[in-house]
Formats: sequence, structure tokens, C-alpha cells
Amino acid sequence: MRIDELSGRRVALLGLGADVRAAVPAIRAAGPAELVAVESGAVGLAAAAAEGLAVRSLEEAAASAEVLVRSPGFPRYQAALVAALGRGARMTTPLDLWLGTHGGGRTVVGITGTKGKSTVTDLLGSLAAEAGLRVGLAGNLGVPVFSDDWDHGAPLIVLEVSSYQAADLHHVPDVAVLTFLSEDHLSWHGGVEAYVADKLRLLQNEAGTAGLVLLPEDGGRAAEAVAALGVVGVQVVPSPSGGAGVPSHRVQNAALAAAALAAVGGPALSDEAIVVAAGRSLPGRLDRCDGPPGVRCFDDALASNPSATAAGLRWLREEGRPTIVVLGGADRGVDPAPLADEAGRWPAGLLRAVVVPENGAALAERCGIEVGATVGGVAEAVGAGLALLERAGSIGGEPGGGGEGGGGALLFSPAAPTVPGEGNWETRSAAFRAACAAAARPGG
Repeated sequence: MRIDELSGRRVALLGLGADVRAAVPAIRAAGPAELVAVESGAVGLAAAAAEGLAVRSLEEAAASAEVLVRSPGFPRYQAALVAALGRGARMTTPLDLWLGTHGGGRTVVGITGTKGKSTVTDLLGSLAAEAGLRVGLAGNLGVPVFSDDWDHGAPLIVLEVSSYQAADLHHVPDVAVLTFLSEDHLSWHGGVEAYVADKLRLLQNEAGTAGLVLLPEDGGRAAEAVAALGVVGVQVVPSPSGGAGVPSHRVQNAALAAAALAAVGGPALSDEAIVVAAGRSLPGRLDRCDGPPGVRCFDDALASNPSATAAGLRWLREEGRPTIVVLGGADRGVDPAPLADEAGRWPAGLLRAVVVPENGAALAERCGIEVGATVGGVAEAVGAGLALLERAGSIGGEPGGGGEGGGGALLFSPAAPTVPGEGNWETRSAAFRAACAAAARPGG
């Protein structure tokens, strides 16, 4: 949809998250006949009061609204909303409204996938800027499209798109990047097939098909899912061999970013330059952080599903490092098979887990990972993990008789999202890093 299509219509805002709140001025300026909000929590009700919005129940709003503007995480498949769509109401999101209103006359790259989308978005933005291109980055990486926190006027726009946002896209980008695709958010979407279908709306919807679709060489379900759509203009991006200490999935993500850069008129990067880009540290994405001597500590807080955790563990297994992985968070019913498969490849005794609520213990059990400690939170998990490594003699030794740094690794890669009410991935990332840094200090 476009913003001007809201003129004279009854509009309901489903949730007042950051994306919708940033869009309220533009929505008001379009002149809707009525503008109400659906909210129930204390924070949301306070936001509605601050915006001067009348609050309606979901059932009331769905029964009368002509357009439903959904906050990305607002549950889409509730009965009242399904009924509203059935009678002809339209569903959109701020990202869809922005793309329909402002996406023309510029080059838009949309990036989605189960894991790797944030990394590819960040890398593409950095590589484009370094090549002298004016680029604007927004979307799921924490920058609402209607906010003033990014360059709206850039001729090159890079949007990270979650499955929540893709579910109501009615426009397609010039270039669509689909990273590694497995499964996630199944309870929200209603199953694997619905999750994949919602994701793929970035590539193809009633507006047509993206001009170019980039897929990784090793993309999980990606190639099969795109083939089923019958999409043309698909390019499978090969991944160059990485250097020592660079995880293969990072190289794959950097290769996707490089391919997208070339597709929008930027320079073609050499394999060597791609590997260098892959080695850049990105917060919460297998990022080396401070820790006590003789241990390598990695913050992989953004690994909120089993596939992402499996990727990090694969790299440490290939390096031969005794590893303690901190697992656990909210249970979304995601199949842990990728993590179980990776855990089964580890030599006996080299991989153990410290588990946190709510599903850490169940996840470790289903994946066949020995549990070394059960604790109440991420900060406590650091101490427990370091103690396990010390008792196993895995602090300060060289893995496999060689390798950079100490022999053991402490990896925070939860394979599940943060439990509601406990903040977000950044909250847990900060707790992990602070505890590792404290352990590095004398007496820590």
C-alpha cells in the first residue's frame, strides 16, 4: 500500500511498537477518516495517550477498520483479523507503506532469511559506503523506516526484512537477498509452510517479482523454496574459501553482500576482499569479546534459533576447541534438528552446555548435548561455564596441539529468543559481555 491510500479510510493501528509510532505522523497527514489503536499493555496504553489515539479492542477495530496497520510482531493470524481480511479489509505494515510510497525512483535491496540477514545488511551498507555510494539502511535491524535515524533520500536503500514484515508486503525490491532459510517463529506463522510462504513475499507477491534474487550456495531450504515459486532471475552466489579463524557461514554472508553490491552498480570484490569483510566483528554475531586469559569468549546473542547456533558450533568443532555453549530462551516450537545434527558430530567430551530458562534444559536434552550446569540467567552462566572449562583443563591449552588463543571456548549462542519480559537480545548480550569482562579482571 501507499500512505495516500489511507486518505478517508478507517484505519486501525495494531500495536504501538517503534515502527508504528514512527509512522503515526505520516499516517495522520494522509487524512484517514478515523485512526484508532489496538493496545492493552501499560506501555502501549501510555503510548496511545501520548499520541492522542482512541484505544479499541481487537474485535472492535477489526469489525470496522478498512485498513489495518500492523506492528511487525503483532499476531497476524488471529480469528478477528482473518475475518476482517475476509470481508475486504486490507493489512499493511509501516515498511510496506514506506516502500510503496517512497521506494520508486531509487534502487531498493531487500534482505531476509532465517539467519544471516542482519549480517548481510550491515556488510552491504558498509561496503557500499566504502565504495562511495550513498546508502540508507533501515528495517528490522532496529531502524524504523519512518524514523529520522537514517538517510531517506539515498538513491540506494537497503532494508532488512523479518518474516513478520514480509507477511504483509505488497511491493517487491529491485534486488532480493534470501540468506540461509530453515525455520523460525512457527507459533506466530502457524507452521513451517506458512513461515516460508510469508518470508518469500519479499521475493514475489501480487506486485510482481524482484528483478534479481540472490541465494547462497548453502542456503538450507532457500533454493528449494524459490524453485517452487518458479522465480526467474535467480543467482546462486558461490562462497570463497575462508582464511584461518573465519567461520564459513560468515564468508557466505559476505559473498552475498558482495554480490548485491555488484548488482547495484558497486565494484566487484575479489575473493580475498570478501574473506576480509567476513572477518569483521559484528555485535551479537559470533563476536569475540573480552574474557579471562586462556579462554575464547564469543557473543552470539543474535543466534535465536537452532540453525544459527549450529553454524557457530560447526566452526569451533572444525578448530577442535573444547566448548561450553550457553543455551536457552523462549520456546517457539522450532525443530532443533540442525543443532542436534551438529552436536552429534562432536567428539565425546568436547561439547557441553550451561542451560538457562526457559527451554535450555529441554533443548540440550533433545540435541544430545551434555548439561554441565543449570543456572538462572546469562551472567550466572558465564561463571558456571568458565568453571567447567577449568575443571576439564581446557583453559590455556592449545586445541588439537595448535591454534590461536586458548584451548577452550565459551559461547553464548542461545538457539532461542529472549524470554518475554526479560528485554531483548541486546539485554542478554550485554549481560554476557559484562560477566566475561568481570571474570577477566584480577580477582574476577
